[in-house]
Amino acid sequence: MTKKVTKKQPKLQQEILELQQQLADSLEREKRVLADYQNLVKRNSEERIKFLQLANQSLVETLLSPLEHLSMAAEQLDDQGLNLVIRDFWQVLEEAGLEEIYPKGEKFDLSIMEVVDKEGEGQTVTKVVKRGYRLNGQVIQHAKVIVK
Repeated sequence: MTKKVTKKQPKLQQEILELQQQLADSLEREKRVLADYQNLVKRNSEERIKFLQLANQSLVETLLSPLEHLSMAAEQLDDQGLNLVIRDFWQVLEEAGLEEIYPKGEKFDLSIMEVVDKEGEGQTVTKVVKRGYRLNGQVIQHAKVIVK
């Protein structure tokens, strides 16, 4: 039994090839759209995290000075209740990512310190005049130091 080749068969084969190409193109577009959407979700999440960190940084910077002054006053008063409240405040700030920079005895590092006085030609920090702070690894207040 022999098959008859009709004029419609090459036309049908051409249509099948065209449809297969359209399907491949559609699948490729779908992959690109999905990748674009995933990138958008990731970028949105990163921007939200940056926004929250910036908001936290602003709040922490605002609270630092009054809290430092309160800590200095508490040293003079020796009040246990006040010391407890101050310790709780510092703990909350540390949990938010705040870390203290207290470089006494270390070699001077311009990225985290600021020299307010120099005694001699050395590069070792002999006294910390004002503590510095990092928030989530980023310096928000340089330590003010005296080097010798």
